[in-house]
Amino acid sequence: MGLLWGFVALLLLPAPARNSAGNRVANGSFAHDAAGWKASETDANSETGRVAWSRFDGTGAKGSGSLDLVTSASADRNSYRIGQCVPIEPGVENLIFGGRVRVPPGQRARGVANVEIERFESTDCSGPVVPFDGLGGIANADFWASRQEIVAAATARSVRLVASVTKFYEWKEGDEIGETDDGNSFRAAFDDLFVKVLEKNPPAEREPLPAEPDRFTAAAAPPKKVRWGANLVEPPLLSLAVRDSEGHPQPAGVVAECSSLSAVQLEVNLKKPYSDDDPRSYPLEPVTIAGEGGLGPRPTVEVGLFVAGDRQRRLVPISCSVGPPVEVKILGDRNQRVGGIRAFYDCLRSSLPADARARVAERLSDEDLLGWTLAGSIVANPAGEYEIVARYRALESGFWHEPVLSNPVRIRIAGKEPCPPPAASH
Repeated sequence: MGLLWGFVALLLLPAPARNSAGNRVANGSFAHDAAGWKASETDANSETGRVAWSRFDGTGAKGSGSLDLVTSASADRNSYRIGQCVPIEPGVENLIFGGRVRVPPGQRARGVANVEIERFESTDCSGPVVPFDGLGGIANADFWASRQEIVAAATARSVRLVASVTKFYEWKEGDEIGETDDGNSFRAAFDDLFVKVLEKNPPAEREPLPAEPDRFTAAAAPPKKVRWGANLVEPPLLSLAVRDSEGHPQPAGVVAECSSLSAVQLEVNLKKPYSDDDPRSYPLEPVTIAGEGGLGPRPTVEVGLFVAGDRQRRLVPISCSVGPPVEVKILGDRNQRVGGIRAFYDCLRSSLPADARARVAERLSDEDLLGWTLAGSIVANPAGEYEIVARYRALESGFWHEPVLSNPVRIRIAGKEPCPPPAASH
């Protein structure tokens, strides 16, 4: 029991709260011009790249504007990058950075736009760069993609926030060394760029998505192909499978048998329909599961669970943990959740020595059970048969931004008691 009660004490500790302070970047909203943003001598920028101020504001505000970047490409110079150096005082642990990016779709050139951060141990963004692999670039975004990422300051005493456009070079027949530029430009717009210090104050929580079953219903018409440079491309494929007790995915069409006392383990995979060396191949924002936090990039995958055969297609409340594998706990309605927690409470209380049991309330109210410290860690899946569907939608990076649904999977939950009755004596 010592380990269990130690776990209880740990859960009672307050979680460190965090928030972001003011923007350290000057002229990140590009109200009147692009002053303060310039290329670095270390950037291998394309000779055709250029920067301009645009009256097209990211929030539609009149009298303000945005940053417009354009580039073409030869084999060794295919990007155009501009940035701003921001000093960081000692003692800063984490930074949050991002902004808005828009990439007009249907461009003849394939390419991505990105908001990146470079960390330096110097105070003026000179010397070696401490690398950081972020979300990656975005393409085909006929909307203002709002993105933010968290990065450890580490030993940095300055950072450079970079806006960049990169065109994917297209080889031409007869140009063996890649000197010829095909002249097809790639462009993107940037606005509201920021770098902030992540402080220890209560954060503004991200609003959860409303429970809308229609998000998990396939459209009547198949998804349309989307232009990617010279090609029309198919959507990515999202697959879903239930893992068995040994961690292997169950075959398609099998109703997976699961326990009411164990989280349902799911395997979620996203795959492009083309190989990496195919010119139709495009970048994708990785799979992240809804429920993983509120300060970094938005999750790209949400999971919907329904009672099998429910014609009204009502979503059953669940909670998801970080994967892989994705672990799903079925919460059920209030009565089901209270009943499951009460069974665990009674089991735990009955296992205590008599003197300790006398000091623990015999019965808690429903509200007290739902607020019990251990309630969130209890798995008490209501028995029954369910259907699960996953939905992918990426709005911060990658190329494909339309919703993609997975194949549905079926599970059957067998009800089990947290405290099995003692075996009958013979």
